[in-house]
Amino acid sequence: MYLEDFIEVHRPLNYWRELLHEWLFLVNRVYRVSNRNAAVYAEKERANTGLLAAAATRNGWVALEECRAQKVDKYLAGEEYIGRCDLMLWRDSRHHIIEAKHVRFPMWARSTSRIHRAHMKALEDSERSTSSGYRSEKMVAVTYIVPVIKPMQFNAMTEEEISAKLREVVAEVRSQHSPTFMSYAFPGPVALHGSPNLGLGVILIGKIT
Repeated sequence: MYLEDFIEVHRPLNYWRELLHEWLFLVNRVYRVSNRNAAVYAEKERANTGLLAAAATRNGWVALEECRAQKVDKYLAGEEYIGRCDLMLWRDSRHHIIEAKHVRFPMWARSTSRIHRAHMKALEDSERSTSSGYRSEKMVAVTYIVPVIKPMQFNAMTEEEISAKLREVVAEVRSQHSPTFMSYAFPGPVALHGSPNLGLGVILIGKIT
């Protein structure tokens, strides 16, 4: 573990704190029970959204992935159509429509522009969701950010150097995007699906649109 697990939540989503505790637990548990051979951050958007949904159900929410939602057409102003959202959550009177994006961030990159593009796309998708009339409805844009490193770099760096670099990435994400909530876990290195690089953990940010 390169950095201690972390949660930061701002109004009006204060009640997400417990959900995010469950999410952290599951991120670490997958890595642990697989004997460090698998992790949600080794996968892509769908698996990460599935784990977020699992955390929500452990916290008392009802979760549906890839379900129908009313959308505003991206190219025809004012026109609506039936599309899909990545995740819907219900608990008591609360209802959330969540759009998510996933990005792998090379730790050797000179800027965080890749993260910015992914998060802006999540915000754009979320802003096209229309109200379904539920009480306390909120549209939330979520981005999963996975810092990745080349095996050669990993072997050449000390744990302290890796931790320092991760702190820089976290600080840059927070200052650039001012998320409504932010959480992260860095259980350890794992081979990425479809890539020769290693994933170190995942940063989850969300913003109400």
